[in-house]
Amino acid sequence: MKFVHTQGVVLRTADRKESDRLLTVLSPELGRILVLARGCRKPKSKFLSCSQLFCYGDLILQPYRDIYIMNQAEVRNSFFDIRSDMERLSGATYIANLTEEVATTGENNFPLFRLLLAGLSYFAFGEKDLAGRMLIYELKLMDLIGYRPVLDTCVICGNHPVGSAFSFRPEQGGLVCENCRGSDPSGIPISRETSRVMQKILDADIDECFRLPISLGEKEQLNRILPAYIEQKLENKIKSRDFLKSFFI
Repeated sequence: MKFVHTQGVVLRTADRKESDRLLTVLSPELGRILVLARGCRKPKSKFLSCSQLFCYGDLILQPYRDIYIMNQAEVRNSFFDIRSDMERLSGATYIANLTEEVATTGENNFPLFRLLLAGLSYFAFGEKDLAGRMLIYELKLMDLIGYRPVLDTCVICGNHPVGSAFSFRPEQGGLVCENCRGSDPSGIPISRETSRVMQKILDADIDECFRLPISLGEKEQLNRILPAYIEQKLENKIKSRDFLKSFFI
């Protein structure tokens, strides 16, 4: 009988039958997979803790058709503090939904897995500026999946941006300089300071980037730019982000 040993983070749960649960899990080696945790909703089940949303653990799985059956599991971190208030829960749910959207079944992607763990750690244990950390997560994730925004040249004329009145064009994924801005009605205003913060986030290591400060004005601009950019590139809108408006920015 073949078994697979991997790590995983639970991105989504769906109850099945009387006591089973189907989990959407992100694995660094296997990508996004479906895992059936049989009997996990029983009070004395050995899978009770590891079948909760956001749980991170070591898994031993048995492949079965197009899913996996959970055979053994050991919790590494339940990120229980995420459930301490609605702000943390809403932010963590959104980054889990966004990660689920971009993850691919069967694709080895350790950087994405590492980013998810860093994001969940901040929403569980961080004390300051959860809104800013969510924006950092969005930008870093887009970079990891191949949509790094162009910030050093104008996407229309190709020249190095001069001046201070820039815009960001989601369709082309980058800055529009002051000279070309007049012919760019679809652009979103962005300051030089915000473009510099974006570049610092992109250049920083995953752990380091979450410690970078973001001013209120920069957050306001990023909160307009990033949702439009994500929706444009993914061709989908993550609905759980709309709920965050009541908490963030």
